[in-house]
Amino acid sequence: MFDYIFKGGFMMVPLIASSVIALAIIIDRLIFFHRISDDERLLMAQLTKEIKNGNYDGAISVCSRHPSPVANILAAAIRKFAHSRQDIESAIEKEAVNEIPKVERYIPGLAVIASVSTLMGFTGTVTGMIRAFGDIASRGVSSPAVVASGISEALITTATGLIIAIPTMLFYHYFTYRVSRLTLEVEKCTNELLEIKPK
Repeated sequence: MFDYIFKGGFMMVPLIASSVIALAIIIDRLIFFHRISDDERLLMAQLTKEIKNGNYDGAISVCSRHPSPVANILAAAIRKFAHSRQDIESAIEKEAVNEIPKVERYIPGLAVIASVSTLMGFTGTVTGMIRAFGDIASRGVSSPAVVASGISEALITTATGLIIAIPTMLFYHYFTYRVSRLTLEVEKCTNELLEIKPK
């Protein structure tokens, strides 16, 4: 492993650093999405029951038992149910401004890492080829071993850049999908909440 890194040249240092950062972001977001509740249908059914009975405190308690940005936004709306519809919508918007960035946190960084890793890999390719041609110029082409080191550096950095970039980009698109789905759920659930009428 260390021999592989050594043969890749100086570009392996930023490539390894970027892979560690990408892995940390991926683990963080996987844990985050695993912890939040996805069962919005159950949440809405319980909220509908409590609100129709006029039990707003019970509805807020239901939200607290469903740890998710959707539940937090709905709880903010329910706290304003004694006020006007405009106040409720304002509370939804304010809470969404707080919650959505928590969901999106670090995700754009994955796209940056995927792009930069590819470019760093190609940079290593160029420096490796420069080294190979430099060896040819100084030693001639009497043996393939003369250029092997430079070509090896070029191929290793290219492969490393792609190995980092491909899964990082896949996770970026997966997390982006999760954010989009959650945003749609927020809109859908808040619209349903505003239509619930106490008995």
